[in-house]
Amino acid sequence: MKIIDKTPFLGQDGSISIPDRIQATLKYGLSWYDRIQAQAKIIPVLEKNLGRNFVLLRNATLGGTDVELPLILIGPPGIFLINVITEKGVFRAKDDEWGKISGSQFVPAKVNQIVRTSRMGQVLQVFLERAGLKGLKVESILLSADPGTHVESVRPIVRVVMSDALDRLAASIAQARDSLGPEAAAMIAQVILTGKTLRQAADASPEPEVQPEPEPTHGFYEPSEASEPGDGTLGEFTFDDSEEETSDEAQPAPPPKRARKGKQRILGMTVTQLAILAGILLVWLCIVIGFIAYVQAQFNV
Repeated sequence: MKIIDKTPFLGQDGSISIPDRIQATLKYGLSWYDRIQAQAKIIPVLEKNLGRNFVLLRNATLGGTDVELPLILIGPPGIFLINVITEKGVFRAKDDEWGKISGSQFVPAKVNQIVRTSRMGQVLQVFLERAGLKGLKVESILLSADPGTHVESVRPIVRVVMSDALDRLAASIAQARDSLGPEAAAMIAQVILTGKTLRQAADASPEPEVQPEPEPTHGFYEPSEASEPGDGTLGEFTFDDSEEETSDEAQPAPPPKRARKGKQRILGMTVTQLAILAGILLVWLCIVIGFIAYVQAQFNV
C-alpha cells in the first residue's frame, strides 16, 4: 500500500516537535494530537492487509479548496473515507444519532461523529463528481482506535468499526469485488491532491480502466467548465455539527475567495499565536511566583 502523508507539522521521521505541536493545537484544537496518534495506530494494520494496488491519503487537503480530510483509501474495490475517533466509553450510533450511554441514559454527544463522517464522505463524493469521476461511490467509515471504546450500532448512516474489528475490515476490503482498473487509484489520488479534472490528469498519465458494471451509471464522465473541483465551490458543506443538515435542494455556491496575503511569522508562528503563547507563559509565571510567595509566608509564620 502506498501512503501519501500530508499531515501538517509532521517531521520526516514521523515525530512532531513541541513547538509544532503547540502551533497545531492552536490551529486545530486540543484533540488534534490525539487524532494523529490514533491514525498512526491503524495505518500499519491497513498496510499489512492491503496490497500495493491501494493508495492511502492521510490528512490531505482537496486540491483547490481548504477542506482537509483524515484518511482516504483508494483501491480496486472503490474509495473509502475513514474518520478515526479517539473518544472513550460506551456509545450508541443509531441512524444519524451519536451519543454516550451513561447507565441507562443516552446522552447526545457535543460533536456528532456520525453526521461529521457522513458529511466528509459527501464532500469527497461531490469533489470527485465535479472532477469528472462519476459512479464512484464513496463509503464513509467511522473507526474507533481505542480498545476500551464500545459502540452499539443500530442502522447508522455510516459504517461503524471498533478497534478489534480493524483486521476484519481490512480483509473485507482486500477481498471485495474490484470496480476500478489498476491505474485508477493513482489517477484518483492525483485528482484529489492537485484539484485537476479527469481530463487534465489524463494528460500526465494513462486513462484509468473501469471494469463494466451492471448499471450504466458506473463510469467516468467529463465535467462542464462550471464544475471544476478547484473552483472553491465546496463551501455549501460544513463539518460544524451545530448547524442543520444541508437540504437536498441545490443551493448557489459562494464565489471563490481571493487568496489572502501570507501572515507575518516569527519562529514559524503568527503574531496571534505568539500572543496566545505569551499569555499562557505569563499565567504560568504568576502561578509559580504566587506559590513561592505562599511557601515563604508559611515559613515566616
